[in-house]
Amino acid sequence: MSGLALNRERLDAAFAALSGRLVERETEATVVLFGDAAMMFAHDARTEVDHVDAAPTPRGIVLGAARDAGQALGLPAHWINDQHTGVLPKYLDDDIVELWSQPNLVVRTLVPEVLLAMKALVPNRAEDLADIRVLAGAAGIADLIDVEVLIAELFPGRSINARSRTALESVF
Repeated sequence: MSGLALNRERLDAAFAALSGRLVERETEATVVLFGDAAMMFAHDARTEVDHVDAAPTPRGIVLGAARDAGQALGLPAHWINDQHTGVLPKYLDDDIVELWSQPNLVVRTLVPEVLLAMKALVPNRAEDLADIRVLAGAAGIADLIDVEVLIAELFPGRSINARSRTALESVF
């Protein structure tokens, strides 16, 4: 892991501080986790992360409040990272589950099937293959063909490349 290690305790404190900042700003917000933070909070598959991949709404207010909240805790300004939201499927309304809520803040994540499809498209790290095993189990998926169908449904026009297929065949 590179950079600052954020464990569950530090992130719980960071989200609590974010909630406080949102209360001060009289703003209701939602943060949808994906990536390693989703694996940590929804699947207990991580003990620490170096940032939180998330889709915050309203974006600017949440990122500003997160920066302010994190600064008081010694966290980097961008501990919530929204730069990878472009990898999310276009339509997610039915594919999001609530993890917890605090005053003015709801934290959600994607259902295992969506996380699995995202990881299967680009399994770049050993941790990704471990995550794929966890997510496939949670989704009840045991065959690579089912992962391919899932990807086709969630990401029309995209498919598993040869490198990813080789990696995934070690899982399925």
